[in-house]
Amino acid sequence: MADDLITAPELAKYLKVELRTVYRYLKDADLPAIRMGGRWRFRKEDIDRWLLEHAPSQAIRRQRPRILVVDDDETFRELLIDFFQTRGYTFQEAENGETALALLREMAFDLLIVDLRMPGMGGIELIRRAKSLHPDVRILVLTAYSGKESAIEALRLGVTNYIEKPIQNLEVFASAIELALKP
Repeated sequence: MADDLITAPELAKYLKVELRTVYRYLKDADLPAIRMGGRWRFRKEDIDRWLLEHAPSQAIRRQRPRILVVDDDETFRELLIDFFQTRGYTFQEAENGETALALLREMAFDLLIVDLRMPGMGGIELIRRAKSLHPDVRILVLTAYSGKESAIEALRLGVTNYIEKPIQNLEVFASAIELALKP
């Protein structure tokens, strides 16, 4: 019996979604699962049946924009991760421009939140390269080191908004994200 069961990471790969999406389906959408030894297990047949019966309408209703946070400050990224998790966003993180570009080559994102000053590739160069890969991606710059020249260059590259750190009001930040994501 245990031979036909798969783990949550295997299910995420099977469904081609992020692991956190599997857990969100477990919590919100009555995903058929078995709890064994404190871990979730799944039968592919049950998952396929569930997808046919439930997922299409729920997937449309739950579809969330995909956000990539690029910042070398781990503490700040963790703050943003907590912020995005509480609001139900689908997101990924990268600690530098090179890692962000690797992710951008693998998948499309609706919004990039980019720090300007990072070791290696800076935010402006990342924005240039991201726009060449995905011309329609929305970009929000979030930086502690604002300057007139960098702001002008970022806006010239098509940045949607330019916000200075530290974030004083999370609700204003949430509004900036919603505005950046509007078509």
